[in-house]
Amino acid sequence: MDIATVHYNTPELTGALVRSVRKWTPDARITIFDNSNKRPFPPTEGVTVIDNTRGQIIDFDTFIQRWPMRDQNERSNFGSVKHTMSVDYLFDVLTDGFVLLDSDVLVKRDLTEIADPSVSWCGELGHGLVFAYGRFRPRALPFVCWINVPMCREHGIRYFDETRTWKLERGKFYDTGASFYLDCRRADLPERQIKWEDYAVHFKGGSWDGRDPLRWLEENRALYD
Repeated sequence: MDIATVHYNTPELTGALVRSVRKWTPDARITIFDNSNKRPFPPTEGVTVIDNTRGQIIDFDTFIQRWPMRDQNERSNFGSVKHTMSVDYLFDVLTDGFVLLDSDVLVKRDLTEIADPSVSWCGELGHGLVFAYGRFRPRALPFVCWINVPMCREHGIRYFDETRTWKLERGKFYDTGASFYLDCRRADLPERQIKWEDYAVHFKGGSWDGRDPLRWLEENRALYD
């Protein structure tokens, strides 16, 4: 079974995630898409690292210049694009499907059971940001989510759709996991709902809000030691 995450600037969190996966799902193959120029993920035995630290695979800076509503000072604008495009790249690498994990979660049980080949995705349905018409847009939450790549590709579905990415085009503002969910629903593909919190705990923050990831890791050491 393949498990993947997208790494940004906190290798302590990503490293603990890797150890928690190995503790609870020891036979999993782990792939990391590394987007961190400042603090890249170090080489780790048994982990496949896809190096995008200098934008040599996906040049996000060049991409976002095409959009008149871009605002690189807003974390969730540029960050959402980086995440969705990175996960989409994994569609072409992990072609049998994969469990997507956020890099700031720790696994707390075996993930094998959610890698369900009978459904297009298995995870929790949540809601993103306020939609243009005052509605909340549903999305497949990315914290813990099985993505059935063969089934999606058969129906022409990708994770990233640049015409429906939040804050990059006027009219349809979607965030991470929303266009993917909508495409699967429109194609009437089967899905399975779980509560992601049954499988992992989430840091839900960072230096930008004053939280200390090292303290959080120490509090949850039993999940990865």
